[in-house]
Amino acid sequence: MKKKKGILLLTLTNLSILLILVWSVNLIASLVMDGIYLYKQWNPPVSQTLYSESLPDQEYAHIIFQELRLLTKRYVPYVEWGREPFSGKTITIDQTGERVQPNVPKHPTKQVHFFGGSTMWGTGVDDQHTIPSLFNKLHPDYRVYNHAQSGFVSRQELAGLINLANQDQPMDIIVFYDGCNDPLTLCRADLSLNGHREESKFIQKLERTWETPKALFGSTQTMIQKLIKKGKRPGSQCQANPAYAEKVAMTLVNNWKLAKQIANFRGAEFLAILQPVISIGKPSIHYITEEFDGSDWLVVYPHVLEIKQKEQLDWIHDFTDSFDEPAFIYIDSCHTNNLGNQIIAQKISRILEIR
Repeated sequence: MKKKKGILLLTLTNLSILLILVWSVNLIASLVMDGIYLYKQWNPPVSQTLYSESLPDQEYAHIIFQELRLLTKRYVPYVEWGREPFSGKTITIDQTGERVQPNVPKHPTKQVHFFGGSTMWGTGVDDQHTIPSLFNKLHPDYRVYNHAQSGFVSRQELAGLINLANQDQPMDIIVFYDGCNDPLTLCRADLSLNGHREESKFIQKLERTWETPKALFGSTQTMIQKLIKKGKRPGSQCQANPAYAEKVAMTLVNNWKLAKQIANFRGAEFLAILQPVISIGKPSIHYITEEFDGSDWLVVYPHVLEIKQKEQLDWIHDFTDSFDEPAFIYIDSCHTNNLGNQIIAQKISRILEIR
């Protein structure tokens, strides 16, 4: 009997030691990840290459990208995420989670709403040189809104437009600026056609999980997953299956069509713009040394233009050749500098003036 009690006691002791060791490793992993986060908040790194050709004021560009790393996200119903309020030297986010417009007229003649991803949001430029801000300078009597968010696909923009329309937000002109994110995101093998880049994270948060394993292994598992996934991109369904590229193009155009119907319902003019990307057209990009994979754009963009031509959708505008000139415009594979954003703002303005 004493022998059995001794074995049981030894077993429980060893099990307790094992649990303490596992919990300690998990605690260390938590402390390491929190420490990395705090260090980046105090000393935000700029991991992106800042090319002097497209960003000649290197010191100012460094400040912009440092502030970009300080921005945090919050949940927004239906569109999934927005920014937390922020006030820096180059970037300002208001209480709604959107980038501010420096010019706000007291008695606007028109209300203009811009939607898009990080290029429209203004990655790499300050508040005064986003596409919406530069458009606003051309039309100072307009009230302009920048509803774009980093990583947004057209489906999220459609949800954002619905959020405005069902609250009777005044709108006269609506602009969707897409093309970079939809192929890069929706072609991914781990996402759905109505998905977004954080889809897997949302699924994990909503799934029912046991609390004990999470307490013992959660941080350790997260840290290992981050190390394994670092620098790796999921495979592309558009490359493996050309028919899937057609579906991605169809999804993008259908989202634009639905947005146009909402605009018509509200009596607003609607423009859909297929944005320029570095691998399409003939831009001056010899200075770009970072590797980029533009294969998804190369297979999806032609289908978008085919649908536009076949269905005679004159409200879809092809901007892919906008930067076919000697000037250095691209910051990276999608984002553009002050000059590039000025070119786009002027082209949008000309389209609206013609109409």
